[in-house]
Amino acid sequence: MTIIPRNKRKRPFAGFLDGEESQRRAKEHLKSLGYDFDRQPKLVWPEGAVAAWQDHFYGPWQFRLMSDVLRDKKERMELNLSLKRDYGKTEIRPLYVWVFWCPGFFGFAYRGWWTYLIGRGIDSGKYLRHNRKLMSRIMELFPSPKTLFGNLSFDEWMQWFVKHYQRGLWCGKPQGKSAVWAEIRGDHIEEILGRAEWPNQKTIVNGK
Repeated sequence: MTIIPRNKRKRPFAGFLDGEESQRRAKEHLKSLGYDFDRQPKLVWPEGAVAAWQDHFYGPWQFRLMSDVLRDKKERMELNLSLKRDYGKTEIRPLYVWVFWCPGFFGFAYRGWWTYLIGRGIDSGKYLRHNRKLMSRIMELFPSPKTLFGNLSFDEWMQWFVKHYQRGLWCGKPQGKSAVWAEIRGDHIEEILGRAEWPNQKTIVNGK
């Protein structure tokens, strides 16, 4: 794609070659490859255009207007202002606890039970095995029965959670999901406040 900025100088051939000799050699090379310069649309600048480009050699000229530049600049300014305004802002959002069994890659990598927190703004999820604060809070909100040896281990709790809060399958194995309310700053989970009601299928489908 050729992009040509508008100015008062003679435009360089192909938008990037300076010097008449360089332009002549490039033009001769393209002619040897079969390019027909007589078929190329003539470049006529419309009012307010600051740059022009072609998607391919014989394609029509397309233009970037000064109004496009000003609009993009305004959008960038508004985005920067919104980021500064929302910096440090704390929100309460619904998230869901997702527990699943990963069969592993090549038979061993990442194999085992996993627990994540998923929600708007943290769509990639937060892995909880090494976050004792959040994991302890979740296990407190979803208490499992104690055994003769005390509380269940983390892996045992995950299996219990899937059994009692199963929602569908992941990689052919049962997975567990349940909703919670959390206090979030940016993409950081500050605190898990309590359990939330999981929306039923009718609510999801009808949007009511």
